[in-house]
Amino acid sequence: MGRLFSFSRPNGRLVCSRRTPKSTGYEVGLYAFLVDVLGFSRDVVEEKFFAPIDDGAAKALEKLERHEVLSEDDHIAWTFFLSSLRMRQPDTIEFLRTQGMVQLRKSLADRDAITLPEGWPTTQEWFAENRPGVLEATPLTAWLPRMIFNKEVLDAFAGLKWWFREFEPEDGRLLISDLPLYWDGGFSKAGFYIHVPIAPNRLFIGTRTEETESILSKMPSAELVQQVNRASIASTSQRVWASSREDAHAFIETNLEIMGVDAITMATLALRQADEN
Repeated sequence: MGRLFSFSRPNGRLVCSRRTPKSTGYEVGLYAFLVDVLGFSRDVVEEKFFAPIDDGAAKALEKLERHEVLSEDDHIAWTFFLSSLRMRQPDTIEFLRTQGMVQLRKSLADRDAITLPEGWPTTQEWFAENRPGVLEATPLTAWLPRMIFNKEVLDAFAGLKWWFREFEPEDGRLLISDLPLYWDGGFSKAGFYIHVPIAPNRLFIGTRTEETESILSKMPSAELVQQVNRASIASTSQRVWASSREDAHAFIETNLEIMGVDAITMATLALRQADEN
């Protein structure tokens, strides 16, 4: 009772394990600092940044599911949550910890070469001596919030019409991947829309146009469930979760060749952004 089934494909073979809901979508110490920084807990990013986003989103979701009108604060909270879904993933955090630090050290060294008098300690040396851990924490404390609060992304999500599709048992059950937010089309495209499985029988949808809303609202329920589930399988980075084993196992096995084909790492996204700029 109350357990989910986790599907992954190590070495090309489909593997299923049973997990509690609390253990899904969560990695211990993912955002933790290696040392306490300036007196803050090592888990300050989780406690002071992500926890408030999640708390606000939970309250907004309760209203959305009751079909209540959202306040401005609720709307902002749910928008922040949607924007955070991709940026809080392990590959994003790893990218910030590694490539983010490479870029930070290079920027500091370049500035020091211009501004520091000869013989003075470098900025990195000063921080290592006087504020240990601060530089290593900077990508998570400064850059991660900027990525989540990106105006273009927030405006794109906030400007959509938000609604739900709910499904009966005979329609099938929704899967959810470790990259749960799916979008189709560019942020500036008229047909841009998003969806996130909220429960095995409930799909959150955001649509920009009445035409897209009409297509998704009129699509037969069983067909939409299968389409969303294929999208979840294709976009997963490592795992897909299901509320039942037998049907999910058969469906994932049938679609195993597309597992992860649409997943894009943060490193790849950053390279694309750099090329565009």
